[in-house]
Amino acid sequence: MSTYFAILTQVGEAKLANAIALGQTLKLKKMGVGDGNGALPIPDRLQKALVHEVRRADLNQLAIDPANASQIIVEQVLPEDVGGWWLREIGIYDEAGDLCAVANCPPSYKPLMVEGSGRTQVVRVVLIVASTAAIELKIDPSVILATRQYVDDQDIVVRAYSDTLMAQHLAALDPHPQYSMKEIVTPPKFDASKKLVNADFVQRAQGNMVRYADVIESRTLTAEDMGCALYFPTAGKTITIPDPVSLGIPNNSGKCVKFFGLFNSGTILAAPGVNMGFDVGSVPSITIKPGQFLTLMATGAKVWQVIDSTAELWRNADFAAMLSSSGYQKQPGGMILQWGGGAQTPESGYVDVIFPIPFPNACFHVFTGYEGQGGSGSSLPSNINVGMRTKTGCRLFTYNGNALSAGITPSYFAIGN
Repeated sequence: MSTYFAILTQVGEAKLANAIALGQTLKLKKMGVGDGNGALPIPDRLQKALVHEVRRADLNQLAIDPANASQIIVEQVLPEDVGGWWLREIGIYDEAGDLCAVANCPPSYKPLMVEGSGRTQVVRVVLIVASTAAIELKIDPSVILATRQYVDDQDIVVRAYSDTLMAQHLAALDPHPQYSMKEIVTPPKFDASKKLVNADFVQRAQGNMVRYADVIESRTLTAEDMGCALYFPTAGKTITIPDPVSLGIPNNSGKCVKFFGLFNSGTILAAPGVNMGFDVGSVPSITIKPGQFLTLMATGAKVWQVIDSTAELWRNADFAAMLSSSGYQKQPGGMILQWGGGAQTPESGYVDVIFPIPFPNACFHVFTGYEGQGGSGSSLPSNINVGMRTKTGCRLFTYNGNALSAGITPSYFAIGN
């Protein structure tokens, strides 16, 4: 048996067989190298990890062996800035991080530049598989190194392809039929002219978000944020809303920005002198909690308007409230809840109370209670009854059955619409 060889692991065999059976592909993504803890390891199909892995990175290339169609060549480039260890074992991992193939190799020391020597080293593994079509390379092209041979080969391919395209173009009867622009530059965000527009501008005009971005640190809204959906990944961050004019937004443009409390709460703060309208009035700030959203529209100089929001609904006219000892709470369906009390009475009689706000249509019902205290605190007034009730108030009859010297104070809870 050979001293140095590569095999599929039991996991790799199972995944490849499953991929072939389902008509799918096994996506190989990374290569790991190790020093075997100082000894040459023997590849074992039951392995699930290298003996001592020292580095793992994305593959650079995966190709079918031109000399043998049943073999694939897996390659990784070790750059000059990694090393300081021996290379004795190699592992191939799929996108799930499972060890699918393992190999050993003649011991090779990979030096670092600080040791007085350095080199770029290419590690290649040849695997015999049942179906090369069932294996796919899964890489991030932005971080992959390439060998000089690979670059030269690709240069030849690209040049040949470009030459062919140019020849076909020149052979056409009319390669430039209208001499019109094939791409239209995206006009500025707030351009309302009749210029030609492209798909990007149309998407914005239809109200679609330009992009989805996070507010990592507290900051001021910028022109680039307009048309975006912004969210708060961490709590306690504030985004300050400046004068729309400072962002280059003309009056009555109707440009919007959207905020989400996706994971954490965030605060929308109006800059000094800026008016942020929210239904019934202007507010200095708005807090957006997780699960809530808010859309701001630039309507004029120093003016923004909330046009769509689930944040701070109590500011909405349908949820208007006065939260005090005598107050009210409106409900979206038209129901209004009101509460309060009357003046203290030393003896039996009646008290006329005025509701904090008139009911627009009718007062349905009034529930009553009382406050009373005798000298020892043990006596209680007899009862309080409701007499006449109107949309603006009601009459409460008090009966001080124990003749409490401190008197009694009636209270009520009214429901209407």
